[in-house]
Amino acid sequence: MRGSYSLIAATSVAALVLSACGGGGDEVSATSFDIAVSNATELYSIPWLVGKDQGFFEERGVTIGKIVPSKGGGTTIRNMLSGDLPMADVGFTSVLESSDADMPLTVVSGATQSVYGLDFYALDSNKQVRSIKDVRNWAYTNPQSVTQALSFMLPRVAGATQEIERTSSGGVGEGVALLEAGDVDVAVVPPSVAAKTGKFRMVVSSADYLDKFQQSVITTTPEFAEHHPDTVKAVVEGYAQAVQFIRDNPGRAAQLYADYIDIDTDAATDLVNKAVKYDNWGAGFDAEAIDQAVEAQRIAMDRKELKFCDLFQTTFLPKNVSSTLPAECE
Repeated sequence: MRGSYSLIAATSVAALVLSACGGGGDEVSATSFDIAVSNATELYSIPWLVGKDQGFFEERGVTIGKIVPSKGGGTTIRNMLSGDLPMADVGFTSVLESSDADMPLTVVSGATQSVYGLDFYALDSNKQVRSIKDVRNWAYTNPQSVTQALSFMLPRVAGATQEIERTSSGGVGEGVALLEAGDVDVAVVPPSVAAKTGKFRMVVSSADYLDKFQQSVITTTPEFAEHHPDTVKAVVEGYAQAVQFIRDNPGRAAQLYADYIDIDTDAATDLVNKAVKYDNWGAGFDAEAIDQAVEAQRIAMDRKELKFCDLFQTTFLPKNVSSTLPAECE
């Protein structure tokens, strides 16, 4: 499984490099483009919605068009690699996979820096599973995913010692199906899904166990970063301003999100307030958040060594955000 995944990642990133270097890359506007966002119906989208609504990107000379959704980091990278999506808010573990295949992207900014939203739910009707220490069959999405690593990390942090059987569902939707069928005790249920139904009950709030975790990053190709540094800087600065706006105006952010995914405003407000509480978004680089994500990927890949330090470029970060990288990158 790992070999085929790495081959796909390598092929995809190679396509991106060719796209950015060749004629296709020249057709991409450096100041007006869509943005690819992993799981765009979830909380990842909110800073982009705010930035567009408040004009934070346009006032810096960049027009962000559509928020292009995908089902996960690898898919987001493939969307980005199609030739007309020069930047993306992509799962950090997918970037690590690409780097491991010796086809690194360039990480120009942080994005989602907590595991809030990657929470594990049981059916509300399942009265036997009330806490993490009751979980006997744990569904994660795919091998080498963050959710697989969390199925190991969270019980360890919580001091849960029971024997746990782990099941790869193949995706979030498939995990929910397994949960509804009674085949697993817990699975990831997206906040937008949980907000629309009363069928599920949260058993493991991941962010209660892991303070920081680099879930997603803003990335581009080394070529685009080199040839269009002002555009990259404008996007990062706009994102940073959007994050601050969310902290100062959670109600407006919640309304934008409620309208975007068609959920009740009160439910959206609750999600945004909790995300702010967990410091969910950040344009800067946080050493602890990056370290936790790298450790998770090492667990998921059963690897002790991962190349990742060369991925980061701090030159595009605003002065008012953190630029701290893990000690091994110094």
